[in-house]
Amino acid sequence: MLSSDYVQTVFQEKLIQKIMIEVRESISAQVTQKTYAEFHEKNNGEYLSEYINDAGNIEANAISKTFSLLSHGVLIIFATVALASYHLLFLPVILVLAMLMMLLPNKLGQPMAQATRNLSEGNAELSNHLTNYLNGFDVFFNFRRLAIYRQLVKKTSQHYASTKIAYTKTNARVTNTIGGLSIFCQIMVDIVTSVLAIMGLIPLGAISSTGNIAANVFNSLSSFSNEFVQIKATRPLFDKIKPQFSGKAVEEQVSAPIFRTMLEIKNLNYTVGNKVIFHQLNLKINKGGKYALVGKSGVGKSTLLKILSGQITNYSGQILIDGIDLHQFSQDQLVSLLQYVDQNVYLFNDTVANNISLWDQTLLDDNLKVALEKAEVDFTDTSKQMIAENGQNLSGGQKQRLALARFFYQPKLIALIDEGLSALDTQTATKIDEVLLNDKKLTLIEVNHHLSPEMIPKYDDVISLDQA
Repeated sequence: MLSSDYVQTVFQEKLIQKIMIEVRESISAQVTQKTYAEFHEKNNGEYLSEYINDAGNIEANAISKTFSLLSHGVLIIFATVALASYHLLFLPVILVLAMLMMLLPNKLGQPMAQATRNLSEGNAELSNHLTNYLNGFDVFFNFRRLAIYRQLVKKTSQHYASTKIAYTKTNARVTNTIGGLSIFCQIMVDIVTSVLAIMGLIPLGAISSTGNIAANVFNSLSSFSNEFVQIKATRPLFDKIKPQFSGKAVEEQVSAPIFRTMLEIKNLNYTVGNKVIFHQLNLKINKGGKYALVGKSGVGKSTLLKILSGQITNYSGQILIDGIDLHQFSQDQLVSLLQYVDQNVYLFNDTVANNISLWDQTLLDDNLKVALEKAEVDFTDTSKQMIAENGQNLSGGQKQRLALARFFYQPKLIALIDEGLSALDTQTATKIDEVLLNDKKLTLIEVNHHLSPEMIPKYDDVISLDQA
């Protein structure tokens, strides 16, 4: 018996976790189908809540309860058959009372679904705030504001507590309603049993037996009904994580860009709020050309690179690659042609090799070695060295060199370098710039706040957005 229970429990858990892998894969599919702008409409804490809290809710209140529901369903059938063996009149009685137990609690399904939706939003808000405060812990520490950190976490916890209490109240109302109906139904069966006994249709001794069997039926029905409501209440969570497939027709996309001659910006306009960033901007970038992008802070240098890389799409005017509008390319097609290197580098808590190759399954040590050399990565003993979360064990300059090594490992025809050398010393920055500038196949657009006079002649053009 114990061995059978063990096998059943392990098998059930394996099946549940297999389903949960698919649930989280569905979340990932939804995330990866978003555009850059769509992804950043939510914070990381909200996505984390979907993977942990929403998925956990689905596991506990949908998947696991489905197995319990099946188990209780089987028990109800056998108990009903046993009751009918005393008298067939019990069958319609059980059927009517069972419908009552299923239909009335079902009316509470909508409030329960809303409570589940509110709890999901509360979990997302809690994760978002806690992630925000934890990411800024160094700020609280260095400014001796740790008491404020505790106050903010407490305030967030109190707000979440009210959401969780509201969910518990709704859940308790459902459970109590079903429990009350179960008691009522058992009393009705006892009355029917008594009438049948008085009429001599069943023996008096059957009253006790039928009472026990009826208790099993309606206790199981009570659990069945409650589980059914809980499962239905998770529908908003399934709707939330369901991938939304793009409606963009395949025929609207063109073949992958080759970039033969020119990248052209024509009459570009872009506004943030009431601030005009670009007005009728026109530029021509020739293939293989090297361009330095300069200008005062806030003039739009980083914004221009994000427009060129497809991260920002709500502009007017045209960006043309060999005469083809940028909007006609998918994001996959675009990133096969160019790479944006941000000054704010994110590094994963993983090896140097995985941070550079991004888990390339066909990793070639020679390619990795060349990338490390070009990026002047001389501070690691081995490519298997572990990097702390977001490179906390590295300096700003070391993090930027690893980001550049990513580009050199999988070089593209166009490099958009956004202050990618800003944290490096002059000597190291010059060495890496020389590698980029001497690559005749590479088209380089580099934002540089500290362009030295001796480097200016090495660029084909220095584009000042102050004068654009």
